[in-house]
Amino acid sequence: MPNGGFRGVSEWGGVEKKNTHTHTQSTTVGSARPWQQPKPRPAKRRVHHRPDAIVIRAKDATTYADILRTLKADAALQQSVGSSVQNIRRSAAGALVLQLRKGVENAPSFGAEVDKVLGDVATASAIQHTSMVEIRDLDECATRTEIAEELARSLGAPHLNEEVIKTLRKAYAGTQTAVAALPDDLAARALKLGHIRIGWVNCRIRGREEATRCYRCWSPGHVAARCRGPDHTELCHRCGQKGHQAKDCKGQPACVLCQERGADDHRHTSMSSSCPLARKITQARR
Repeated sequence: MPNGGFRGVSEWGGVEKKNTHTHTQSTTVGSARPWQQPKPRPAKRRVHHRPDAIVIRAKDATTYADILRTLKADAALQQSVGSSVQNIRRSAAGALVLQLRKGVENAPSFGAEVDKVLGDVATASAIQHTSMVEIRDLDECATRTEIAEELARSLGAPHLNEEVIKTLRKAYAGTQTAVAALPDDLAARALKLGHIRIGWVNCRIRGREEATRCYRCWSPGHVAARCRGPDHTELCHRCGQKGHQAKDCKGQPACVLCQERGADDHRHTSMSSSCPLARKITQARR
């Protein structure tokens, strides 16, 4: 019979038609796999604004209470630094920490003012929190000075110089990638921009996750509040000696952390890209 029909005689003498059509599934060719949700885009990294601070270390047996009285007695200091202090506490190493309010941008100048007032009694230094950002797609002719100048112009921060560019390395297809250490507020502004034009190229700006590192002993994995290691805050990051900063260093590079661990090769800046310890941390983070 046509159309697959079947005719038979029923017990009542009539003709019975049996429908042999089968139900087909709604799946079509190529839809055997279940429909998948698109992968969500990774959330943009946000910068947490951490307040800057001024750390005071006494040179002799002078009590920190006497140091505070000296600072509070200075009228000019009360107008500038005093009004910008959020709280005062002691660090794990026993130093006096003046934590500044959020939004205070001149922590280095405040540290210099406090240090001048204290004289030979104690030393004062500013701790300015920074966040790392990556600048990608740079052409192979881009220089640190060119990058820093464009960052200063785009972020409205004329005080930025090439010292904020920590590394400038080769990337894929003849491009370069720079890593810049910016104050938290400027880093947040840079990430919001997303792009910056350097030379002829519109370069991407992305956040860079950094492993936790103690500013006191320079070792990774903890913060100064839980530090039990040696105090390296007065040492130069480049040569490991006292009395100057890395920007004024004229000595040979020497990694303090590698020396303490007994490594044979320590002729590099502490925690730089040449440091085996820094490379180990980077690989673990990936």
